[in-house]
Amino acid sequence: MKKDEKYNRIVTAAEKVFFNYGYGQSSMDQVAQEAGVAKGTIYLYFQSKQELYYAIGVRALGILLKSFRELFSSCKSGLEKVVAFGRAFAQYRKSYPDYYQFIVNYQGEPYDERNEYGEVHRTYQESRELFRVLVKAVTEGQADGSIGVKTDPALLAAILWCQTCGVVQLTALREPFFKLFTPSGADEMLESYFTLTEKVLEREIRIERVPN
Repeated sequence: MKKDEKYNRIVTAAEKVFFNYGYGQSSMDQVAQEAGVAKGTIYLYFQSKQELYYAIGVRALGILLKSFRELFSSCKSGLEKVVAFGRAFAQYRKSYPDYYQFIVNYQGEPYDERNEYGEVHRTYQESRELFRVLVKAVTEGQADGSIGVKTDPALLAAILWCQTCGVVQLTALREPFFKLFTPSGADEMLESYFTLTEKVLEREIRIERVPN
């Protein structure tokens, strides 16, 4: 078996074990058994259980990044790309719930460059590339006039990223609560959010950066 094939086999086995039993309740012995390899073989590819977990993250982020780029190819403006970005993330939660949960957990961890090694480093790289894609979409929108908000594109992208992640997560988790007040379900709330975001971004608004 080639090295890349064995690497992928181990990561696929880890996905099954971690997603079925939870990261904390899983062991490298279980992963080895699922992969059909010796436990020591896993350590030829991954320094630790955590690094193996982040290898799954590389996959998760890679699939999300690919979906963004595929959608962007049919968009005619920067604003369309920004809205497509949000819709793609919402669809990703439905299509890849386990990968989505990894991203939610990953984003809940404090960012620390000192932890960048091996698969952890690759995960950070993929995450940064995702954000660059959104920044580029915002920049294009400001340049082509589809986005009227005048501010640092990276700042606006950061706000949109945090806002969208929060809305996608909460509409899924708290749908029964919101239904006490509105008949709208999670999908309708999300669509309303994307429409609202689009309308706000079209407006000419200037946001000044606040000095640190």
